[in-house]
Amino acid sequence: MRRKMFCGSLIAVLCAVLALCGCGKKEAVPPQADKIGKAGIKKDQNKDKRGTYDVQIHVSSDGDDAKADGSEEKPYATIPAALAAVRPGTEVVVHEGQYDPFEVGTDISGTEEKPVLIRAEDDEAVVIKTETPADKESEGDCIGIHLVNVEYIALEGFEIEGGTHGIFYESTRDRGDQPLNQIAFRNCTVHGVRGTHGICVYARNDLAPVKDLTMAGCEVYDCECGDSESTVFNGNIDGFEICDNIIHENNNIGIDMIGFEGTAKHPDDYKNAKGEAPNPYEFDFVRNGTCHDNVVYGISAEGNDAYLEDGEYDLCADGIYVDGGQDIEIYNNFIFDCDIGLEVATEHSPEDNELFKVSGIEVHDNVIADCTGWCGICFGGYDADLGFTEKCSFHNNTLIDNDTQIGIQRSKDNEVYYNLVAGGSTGVEFNGDCRQEDMVNKIHDNAAAEIEETDSWDISYGRLDKDRGEIIEDFRSRFEGIGSGFSPGRDELDLYNEWNKK
Repeated sequence: MRRKMFCGSLIAVLCAVLALCGCGKKEAVPPQADKIGKAGIKKDQNKDKRGTYDVQIHVSSDGDDAKADGSEEKPYATIPAALAAVRPGTEVVVHEGQYDPFEVGTDISGTEEKPVLIRAEDDEAVVIKTETPADKESEGDCIGIHLVNVEYIALEGFEIEGGTHGIFYESTRDRGDQPLNQIAFRNCTVHGVRGTHGICVYARNDLAPVKDLTMAGCEVYDCECGDSESTVFNGNIDGFEICDNIIHENNNIGIDMIGFEGTAKHPDDYKNAKGEAPNPYEFDFVRNGTCHDNVVYGISAEGNDAYLEDGEYDLCADGIYVDGGQDIEIYNNFIFDCDIGLEVATEHSPEDNELFKVSGIEVHDNVIADCTGWCGICFGGYDADLGFTEKCSFHNNTLIDNDTQIGIQRSKDNEVYYNLVAGGSTGVEFNGDCRQEDMVNKIHDNAAAEIEETDSWDISYGRLDKDRGEIIEDFRSRFEGIGSGFSPGRDELDLYNEWNKK
């Protein structure tokens, strides 16, 4: 469950910012797109990543499972019937219509040379409609697309509506000590979830990781997540990419990268090949990945009863959250109107296990605006006993009109530099629930203006001006090397302006 935390006072000043890129490393190029999502931003179809397939199997609501051979002329009527015919190198094409939820099991896996693709036909609406239980506890999980221990497989182009989970991928110990490779969710839309997650990966196998995992071009909106997340990668995941997604108007965390929840913890009696009992959490965390070029907005715990305390909602839902993940690069994201823009922390105490800390996170070239639950960027354990955020960097980000711009909690040896900060009540806030000696980091060479509480910005942090016009023009710093390198893009700007009218 997402923890409670202290929040600052609210402000509501609006801004307009940035253009996002397609999947790729640190390249600021216009979106290459041919599909418009419900949020109003173009989404890349990633058709160039499909490759070629030996066999193509068709599914149509007008088909007949009893007479089908999988051709366009004789399609299957149901997705499970088509999946029963899948072999490595198969492309399953589902045509327009509404279909029942389905499960993808181990026997549907592809191979490195012959992957499997399950996709909606181009420019056709394929909806997986899932019942939403009135009472989750009594009804159990209702999953739109459930994948278990499969690899070399991609889902593409589906719309999943309702249920407790939209897309749910999990690995289990049944897999043994062999990694699961190359799983992708591309250009899927999930909405109307009432329960837990929009898109989630739970890598539960402590013996081998999920590797080369991708979530790209997806949209997740109108989800009631309780104490869970809109999208999440959790457990033994080694190597991933989260890019070009649009996550919006959900009542808990937008994108979460989690470790140390016991998802892939070794059993108490586990011993490795050397007969040793290793640290039980040695692989229980997400690592070695990138999170970039996503748009995340309208993420708030307001109205979420999981965060109702003494008659008030604790506004602590992050747009993007690293909760125990390691060695992750987060860049080129546009985050606005969330309780907290971006957070790097762990919610577990190092007194329980020496691994409970976060390190190796690089946060750069993000634009974060109008996050008024607490802050734009924060890092560190939220009280004196939780794990440190250490040896992470936060640089070249643009922070506009967040209530508190930078929040510092239990942390050490992190560096905050070359950020552009404009507006807000507070420039830098230190969590009073943590010891001062446990919040020692390097903050330098930033540029700030129009911070209401001027004593919250020490001159050692960088320059401070009264007028943002002295440091910023169209959300571009006038000082070379300071702030995000983004420029406004038409689709993102139109979306932001429409949102501001609400």
